[in-house]
Amino acid sequence: DRFRGKRVKYKSIPALLCLLMLSTQGIARDVAQTEEIPAEKLDAIRELMRVTNAQANRTDFAAAFAQQMLSILRTSNPDLSEKAVQIVTDEVTTMVNKELDDESLQLMIYPIYARYLTLEELEGLIKFNESAVGKRANQVMPKLMQESLEAAQAWAQMVGPKMSDKVLERFQEEGIPVRAAQK
Repeated sequence: DRFRGKRVKYKSIPALLCLLMLSTQGIARDVAQTEEIPAEKLDAIRELMRVTNAQANRTDFAAAFAQQMLSILRTSNPDLSEKAVQIVTDEVTTMVNKELDDESLQLMIYPIYARYLTLEELEGLIKFNESAVGKRANQVMPKLMQESLEAAQAWAQMVGPKMSDKVLERFQEEGIPVRAAQK
């Protein structure tokens, strides 16, 4: 037994659960709104999510969730065992798959789609996403978004210091006392 005699700190787990509970405010409202979406529009939302493979990234979603949990756990447990890592990965993956199968996330997302898209717009998006161009867009979009995010982060690192210098310079011109962040 690898854990016998070892004291494992789980103080961060309640904090993580608290954070997760706080991040779900408004869920009841959105789920209730799902019941108010006309059936034809709800069907169109579901179809759009299907043709765009909205759930195809459940593996990535579970991996990201597990990594976040592991990161929090490792702050107070730097020597977290491989077995513990595997348990987190297994449990998170199982839970994500079950919840997505139960549509618990989708029930929160449907009202958002309904709020911003008309039935006609949904039908147009479905038609586009079923076309060759739409299928190609869905195929490359995850990589396109990832690389665009990386480019934006690099740009922010490049421009950020210049912005800070300009803001501090303007504060000085205006006589506004501030302390510069320590580098």
